[in-house]
Amino acid sequence: MKPAGLLAALALAQAADAQVVARLHAEPAEVGVGEVCRLVLEVEHPEGATVRLPAADPLPDDSWVLAEARRVERPWPDRTVATWKCLPLEAGEHRLPTIRVDVGDASGMKTIDAEAGTLRVRPALAEGEDAPRPMRGFRPAPPVSAGSRARWLLAGLLLALVAVVGALAWRRAQRKAAPVAEPTPLDRLAEIGRLAAEDEKGPRRAVYALSRLLRGTVDRWLAQDRAALVDAEWVARVEADDRVPLGARRAVAKTLRDSERIKYALGSPTRFALEEMLADARGALEALAATPPPPPAPVPAPAQEAAA
Repeated sequence: MKPAGLLAALALAQAADAQVVARLHAEPAEVGVGEVCRLVLEVEHPEGATVRLPAADPLPDDSWVLAEARRVERPWPDRTVATWKCLPLEAGEHRLPTIRVDVGDASGMKTIDAEAGTLRVRPALAEGEDAPRPMRGFRPAPPVSAGSRARWLLAGLLLALVAVVGALAWRRAQRKAAPVAEPTPLDRLAEIGRLAAEDEKGPRRAVYALSRLLRGTVDRWLAQDRAALVDAEWVARVEADDRVPLGARRAVAKTLRDSERIKYALGSPTRFALEEMLADARGALEALAATPPPPPAPVPAPAQEAAA
């Protein structure tokens, strides 16, 4: 290589070395024991260079606590900044540790030691103290003027008004949220009586509703579902069931038989016939309401278990 080329290469290498600078300092430079500070590592390097940092955190010794792990950012193309948050637990002048940084660019990989600064940690006790200082008491209350008293009184009245309005709204919400009791069979019977007086089709609709009410009430009372049976089959089952009170059995059977010609022969009940059916139904429902329901009927065993 010619001397001129050698000198140019040496100059470029020295310029590249001069461009790589690393410094480690603390922000702020003075804190108290247990206060958070930041350790800041700034690396100046050629644009596009690769910066490698040690995996270990730069804590001087075991008297330091790491509050936040390392964060690395590159605010400019030629600068890399790494920060750590930590808490020193011992007072004194602390020399920050030396960090070795690897920087690689087109000229190769370089290893440099960051210039380490110092951190001064103030003790928790002042000079000459041997015990923690007592806690400060409460400050005296500031003098209250007439205008301040009026404002406090107005604020108290507004708070009281808000509390009263809130209590009234809560009570109203509680009343609205109260569950509505399910109507009893006798309540539904009274509604059927009102349905019959609505129009000319009311009596026929009342007979259909009365039939459903009686069958459903008896089935719930017996804890048996016989909704698939026609009226004649259903009446035959109930008349033979000794668990149902005798008066209720007779009244239910008579009402359902009388309703057949209305439901299936397109007849219309007279006012007197409908009143009689409603009276019979009332007697049957009152008898069921006054009698405790029987225990559920036993479930028949499967054929295989019966054979065994």
